[in-house]
Amino acid sequence: MRAIHLKTEYMKNPIGIDIERPLLSWNCCGGKKQTAYEIRAVSDGHVFWESGKVKTDRMNEVFGVPVGVPCL
Repeated sequence: MRAIHLKTEYMKNPIGIDIERPLLSWNCCGGKKQTAYEIRAVSDGHVFWESGKVKTDRMNEVFGVPVGVPCL
């Protein structure tokens, strides 16, 4: 399965975000339903944040927030 229509704070390919914990969202290719996701943020070949495997059909995540921690 492949994620498509990737967005950050509802924008496709934003140039600069001034939000500390932006919302990431996506759709599944071919209209398929997901049962889980895992996101990795990588810079210069180094992973600096991972969501871990999240079992849900939800197609969004707040960047940088550990799984299971409510957003304030």
